[in-house]
Amino acid sequence: MNNAKELFDYDSLAFFGRVNASISHELKNVMAIISETAGLLGDLSEMARGGTAVDPDMLTSSTDSIIEEIQRGFSTIRQMNRFAHSVDSPVVSVNLMEILDLVRNLSEYLSFTGKTNLLAGEGAAPMALTCPFILQAIIYQALVQTSQNAGPGAELDISVQSKNESTWRIIFYGFNLKEFEVFPDDRIKRMAASIGASIHWDRSSDRLEIDVPVSLESLPSGTDSP
Repeated sequence: MNNAKELFDYDSLAFFGRVNASISHELKNVMAIISETAGLLGDLSEMARGGTAVDPDMLTSSTDSIIEEIQRGFSTIRQMNRFAHSVDSPVVSVNLMEILDLVRNLSEYLSFTGKTNLLAGEGAAPMALTCPFILQAIIYQALVQTSQNAGPGAELDISVQSKNESTWRIIFYGFNLKEFEVFPDDRIKRMAASIGASIHWDRSSDRLEIDVPVSLESLPSGTDSP
């Protein structure tokens, strides 16, 4: 493609900011719980110094809680690093299942998201030469839109299938009519066009489909910028 760097425009920056805000909120929650639990341990220590009997189970429970939150924090940081490195190269060969896994994990930091199931397909890994950052933005917004309308108890299944030799199809099952009315908006349409992706849906079966070219290099000239 001719001007890959043009893929990173204002819409991309807005997406980057939104995801980082959700990650920082998640880490803030982790630190808050650790701080509260550490405070409780301090109170228990003072009680013990004053001669008050302290239940060992309370100490164990508090310690376990801190360890659990530390592991949660490490997991969040790992996802943050994966996301940060998605802008290392504007266009790169990626496994679409890994892209979906990352976006699923990122969306879980929002309080209103439901459960997302990734359905692994048969055959070779779905590899595509694309802009991973832009593709993540499109998929992320689809998940957010679904969760906002369906609520935290909803489930969404996603799979990747081969449409033909030059195109992968990402299918969202359970995308209802309310989402179709607002997704994709003009911003998402611009982002999809910038990587040669197309978004369409089957209202009769509540399916959203995103077609992603196997290689951006096969796109006609002039389709590589929003």
